[in-house]
Amino acid sequence: MITFKPVFICCILCMNVKICRSAMRTLQVEHIFNNKIVLDNLLAEYSDFSRTLCSTVCSQENCECFGFNSVTETCRIHYFCRPDNILLNESGWKYYRSRTGWETFINSEYFVGLDAVTWNEAKGNCTIKGTKLVEVESSEENTFILTMAVKMTKSVWLGGTDHQVEGKWVWQSTNSELSYSAWEKISGQPNNLNNQDCLCLDRSLGFAWSDRECWIRYQYFCERELFTDS
Repeated sequence: MITFKPVFICCILCMNVKICRSAMRTLQVEHIFNNKIVLDNLLAEYSDFSRTLCSTVCSQENCECFGFNSVTETCRIHYFCRPDNILLNESGWKYYRSRTGWETFINSEYFVGLDAVTWNEAKGNCTIKGTKLVEVESSEENTFILTMAVKMTKSVWLGGTDHQVEGKWVWQSTNSELSYSAWEKISGQPNNLNNQDCLCLDRSLGFAWSDRECWIRYQYFCERELFTDS
């Protein structure tokens, strides 16, 4: 449901400067497009705002995207913005997307999920951000993903599964078969031991690809497309 509400931030009442600074912390953002507004995934809209305050509220609301119109001083907070969002041409708007926690490689951005969750929970966490579990399409992308994986404390969920047809591995977002893979062959991966239907970067195998039971709790990576219209 769209909400319209005033926001009052009174730093004059803060007795500690650090508290004020924390309350006013803004997002690290990327500018994604001008003179358009996003119609879907709207969390809230505010009037008589500044861009800084808009960014601050977005951070507090855990949003992934916000738009600000400097002429009307209007702020729109969204769950997420991605290239397939519904857009409407309207002058004066600038839209920004959160860059906090994201890494860039070629035409994609990647988010590191540090919480240990099941494969389905990881998929859901990515969906909430308007993204998907990582789908690796080349050896170059796999090499990049590995540079992030080696910093993790657990194995890492990717977006592959053979849940529907055993042995037919597909990417969950499109149901398309894997065109690239990096299975750990020495141990015979994927081996479907104990009905393993979900793809991970297996920490015990040097982060090579392995199938694992989907209920195990691992960390995860989300992926989203870069905007080309800036």
